[in-house]
Amino acid sequence: MVLLPPSVKKAMSEHRRFLHAHPEVGILLPKTHEYIAKALRSLGLDVEMVPGAGVSARITGSDSSLTPIVFRADMDALPIDEGIKSDFRSVTPGAMHACGHDLHMATLLGVAQDLIANPPMRDVVLAFQPGEESDRGARETLKHENLHIDHAETFAIHVNAVLPPGDIAYSRGVFMAFGDWFSLEIQGPGGHASAPERAGNPIQFGALFEEGLVSLAYDLSTEKQRVVGTVTEFLSGNTVNVIPTEGSLRGTLRTVSLDQREELHREMHKLTEELSARLGLKAQLTITEGYPAVVSHPDFIEQFIQTATHHGYGSNLQEMSHPSMVIEDFSYFLERWPGAMVYVGAAIGDQPAFNHSAMAQFDERAMETAFG
Repeated sequence: MVLLPPSVKKAMSEHRRFLHAHPEVGILLPKTHEYIAKALRSLGLDVEMVPGAGVSARITGSDSSLTPIVFRADMDALPIDEGIKSDFRSVTPGAMHACGHDLHMATLLGVAQDLIANPPMRDVVLAFQPGEESDRGARETLKHENLHIDHAETFAIHVNAVLPPGDIAYSRGVFMAFGDWFSLEIQGPGGHASAPERAGNPIQFGALFEEGLVSLAYDLSTEKQRVVGTVTEFLSGNTVNVIPTEGSLRGTLRTVSLDQREELHREMHKLTEELSARLGLKAQLTITEGYPAVVSHPDFIEQFIQTATHHGYGSNLQEMSHPSMVIEDFSYFLERWPGAMVYVGAAIGDQPAFNHSAMAQFDERAMETAFG
């Protein structure tokens, strides 16, 4: 195991707990930007800070002929009221670091501290990115002057609230899914609730669409290539005795291959047309292309396995049986440069809640694993 210097361990924990207690949602994150920039400047680094586009700093290596490394950490929290009581519970109403980005930031600040004490041979760029959850913040962060690099290698970790602490999960190739969003607008004449045969019901349409979407996802899934279609919002009606005139659904789609992605979209449009004809309602389905898949380059995964084994983590490595259906805009970094991403275990207790839950907790020992 890599020995974490006590001063770095202490600093990472302090950073993590402050950031956890003061979460910000979205892409602007002014207080988080300033906190990260101040921490980097305290190490003597020149900082590039762009509102709504993150913070970056370059640590110059001793050999300019070597390929630079880009490390990335995301910064944004989620619009969730924290359900766990702790000494560093969120003090911001309606905001919580429920996906562990506070640990990501704290770990990268620890890496920065260690690299200042032990200068690297290669140039290292530290990139702190806002807006990962829904704002494609990576695309803005990649515009930094510090990231105007033709050839580099890029790496990131993601803590996992249900993976045991100390464990590391990886995938050769697709690590996380493509992610798209959809909306469905339904319109009809409305009518009396006692005569449903006289007016198509948007609620019935929405219910059948949701059922059909789940069936489509199941039919298109294979053992190693899952498909997920999830309705996350359904709005229709406002009283007990009127068939509503309209309804709307929104949700997310996850696939791990372009063929699956295209077929799912095609079949969803077909389902919409069939339900419209059957129920006598007008409907408009809109599918918005979201994040690309996170694809770890196999050569770097092999190097990672060798390095992790050399440092004593061999028994903690887990090759994933299929890609994670989570989405992540680190994919944009990996489209620009080769690299990899892995999960780092951070579970607490026997029945941990997964990331994005108000009850999610993250073991800080995950930062030591990530540092190593």
